[in-house]
Amino acid sequence: MASCRVPAGLAFALALAVPAFAQVKAVKQDYHIDGADPGVKIFVRSKMAAGNTRFTDDNVVVFIHGATAPSICDFDLGFKDYSWADWMIDKGFAVYMFDKRNYGYSSREKAMDEPPAANKPVSRSYLVIRDLAAVVDHIRAKHKVGKVTLIGWSWGAMTAGYYSSLHSEKVKKLVMYAPAYSFALHTNLGPGSGLQNKRKPYEFNYALGAYRLASTAANTARWDGEIPVQDKSQYRDPEVPAAFWDACMATDPTSPSRTPPALRAPNGVRDGLVGSVAMHASQNAAGTSGSRYCDLSCTGISPSQRAVLAAVLARR
Repeated sequence: MASCRVPAGLAFALALAVPAFAQVKAVKQDYHIDGADPGVKIFVRSKMAAGNTRFTDDNVVVFIHGATAPSICDFDLGFKDYSWADWMIDKGFAVYMFDKRNYGYSSREKAMDEPPAANKPVSRSYLVIRDLAAVVDHIRAKHKVGKVTLIGWSWGAMTAGYYSSLHSEKVKKLVMYAPAYSFALHTNLGPGSGLQNKRKPYEFNYALGAYRLASTAANTARWDGEIPVQDKSQYRDPEVPAAFWDACMATDPTSPSRTPPALRAPNGVRDGLVGSVAMHASQNAAGTSGSRYCDLSCTGISPSQRAVLAAVLARR
């Protein structure tokens, strides 16, 4: 996930009336909480204005990272004004972010220390939703609030949406920033991409294994390809890619052991997204798309959660 400045339109979309702060002094706390599953330890960062003691359903925000980069480099990059968290704190919010299992400073399972091909993709969507659930419940209990606002980026937007469908009573507002979209010819996910099972074009290639390696050069090249002008400095500071990926690499202690340095990123997200693209393509072809339709077979939601979500949709 590439870092960028906060769009003005997104701030408006939050629609929360809070006072503006001018360069407030922020206090930061890094710690771990127990996940919903045995052995899972979730890294959490809280950040808010010094002396803040006011917590309500309207001013507590949880950021949810995407498929490659963990939370700190996505949302609290220590480079010039590129910290989205600091921007939110200046507007009066109490900010939280966390690393999903097998990402960043959260615990990693055994499969992450073995060759990728030795295991199937880890950190499937239905599992990281449980991580998000543990974080939300922790924050609600800590600050005695009923609801929080979720801001998800890319895959984080999708997992935030899945969670909100199951636990809408705990969500004040949901912001889905750049979620994966329904497009069968998606350059990174659809048929013809490196994720494709060549024998079954709309299935994930499980030979890719539990995780992938993400280097600065490869990810910056992908980021550059998504900026629609030759001069990338029109969209971002030329020094941002190095600062961003240096911060990301620092979260994986094995990164320096590779040449070039590369962090480990779980493949569970890719499995779910490839299936979602395929399902939406067939859904659209069959004319079944609509506000009440939900892709329940390929999102990575567990059978029990799928039943709950189906029941909720049926009542709408």
